[in-house]
Amino acid sequence: MLRDSRRPDFSGKTLVRYKSHGLRFEIVVDPDVAIKVKRGELELNEETLNELLEIDEVFLNASRGEKAAESDLELAFETTDLLKIAKKMIKEGELLLTAEQRREMIEAKKKRIIEYIARNSMDPKTRRPHTPARIESAMEEARVQVDLNRPVEEQAKEIVKQIRQVLPIVMERVRMAVKIPAEFTGKAYGEVKRFADIEKEAWKNGDWYVQVTLAAGLAAQFMDHIGSLTKGMAEFKIIEHIDL
Repeated sequence: MLRDSRRPDFSGKTLVRYKSHGLRFEIVVDPDVAIKVKRGELELNEETLNELLEIDEVFLNASRGEKAAESDLELAFETTDLLKIAKKMIKEGELLLTAEQRREMIEAKKKRIIEYIARNSMDPKTRRPHTPARIESAMEEARVQVDLNRPVEEQAKEIVKQIRQVLPIVMERVRMAVKIPAEFTGKAYGEVKRFADIEKEAWKNGDWYVQVTLAAGLAAQFMDHIGSLTKGMAEFKIIEHIDL
């Protein structure tokens, strides 16, 4: 790993660029590690910082080896701590990627968006979820473009609006009241939590009364699963549908 500030060889490396106070800051990084940190798949700490940085410096211009002065770092980041600076630059800055790296990241983000839509949506006519494959097909048909820099949830809502022209779909959550008989609470408790968010609960004569919210696309599967687990003795009541 390079540990000096002379002109670096960028082969196999890339930059993270961050602009503040009229200055442009750059760090030289391993692209694979940077992508994982950017996605939240890898925590940036003292150990992983060593994996991330190819050069332990913050530059104003990395290609010329022009280092940022401590006064510039204090002005822009209010610190000279390299870990804190790298965290901010990775989170808020621009990761300069090759075309291949960008394609891989867009495909990964597209997959997460599709998974989010599949979990939180359904066909309003059948009240059943759409498969990820059907959602992806609708996105292709509607020529949806995935934005690498915008949050998954934010994009998902806009994409659902775009694909409605080719696929009947709504995004919503369901609020539901559930009663689990006493003899099944041990088995059912963890499974209820796996599917849904528990809002409130109470116990009466050993029976478990719980109010939950969950993705609309999972409601039918949830009731089938808990119903099977309790041998058909669980009781369900949909209280309301919540638009996302």
